[in-house]
Amino acid sequence: MTDGRRPEVLVLSNLYDLAADMVIAKLEAAGVPYLRLNRQALAHHRITVDPLGPLMTVKGPVGRHVVRNPSSVWYRAPVFDRDVSGMRLSVDEQLSRSQWMAFLRSMSVFRQARWMNHPSATYLAESKPYQLAVADDVGFKTPRTMVTNDVRSIEATFPDNLVVKSLDTVLLHEDMHDFFTYTTVLGRDQLSDSNISSAPITAQQELKNKTDLRVTVVSDQVFAVRVLKNQRGIEGDWRITPKDQLTYASCQLTLADEDRCRELVRRLKLAFAAIDLVENDEGLFFIEVNPTGEWSWLVADDRPIDAAIASWLAE
Repeated sequence: MTDGRRPEVLVLSNLYDLAADMVIAKLEAAGVPYLRLNRQALAHHRITVDPLGPLMTVKGPVGRHVVRNPSSVWYRAPVFDRDVSGMRLSVDEQLSRSQWMAFLRSMSVFRQARWMNHPSATYLAESKPYQLAVADDVGFKTPRTMVTNDVRSIEATFPDNLVVKSLDTVLLHEDMHDFFTYTTVLGRDQLSDSNISSAPITAQQELKNKTDLRVTVVSDQVFAVRVLKNQRGIEGDWRITPKDQLTYASCQLTLADEDRCRELVRRLKLAFAAIDLVENDEGLFFIEVNPTGEWSWLVADDRPIDAAIASWLAE
């Protein structure tokens, strides 16, 4: 909070969220009262919610605050925790984790607030097959895609190499190691019934000679960059490339493609989205959208994403 005034902006974030830090700095500079609650610290507060008020009182490290009719809520979290722990959690730890996540979703009682983004919209927008269907509706080109655990379906659909990725974001733990799944280009003969039947995968047409674009949409504002290595596009998943070898070059989409991005976000009932596109000789293709995507590393003088979000929250 910047002062003792009732919070106008409610920020639901985590302790190590650089993007939230950047936006809050803009809110403070503008004198906009806010309250930030971090997921890891919720149990250190004493919080009471009256769903019919709606009203929330908070006492703890951030002081004592009453939240009633905030103008906006910034929900900086996926709807479900994808951190599938390989460690055994105590009963108390399991209960605490599940109930605090449910508590964050219960902030939906602030129905008059503007949300970036509402949990219900985030839940639906996180579905990769649903995203593709909506992107196709608004006029984006989309690669041939199927969700399956049937290797025969893949063999019948993809004659050459294909892109394989998880149906949902995966973060796994084993012993002291973390595992995150990336998009992989495979030959069709590298897949078999034994290695895909246990869980569905997303199989997708490989787009060759490509350049990746990351498009960040904040309401009606569109910020686009090309992701490059040595001034060229990157084959495969660019996230595997060491960050110090990547450059992000601002680019201008066509008016039609900008409108498609805005319309996609609107139809998904979002106020913010990070959209991944790919361009090659065949045109511009939609790959996926992340309703809670990261953007702090993209901020520049010509890409004031933090200021755009702060302005939207403060309206």
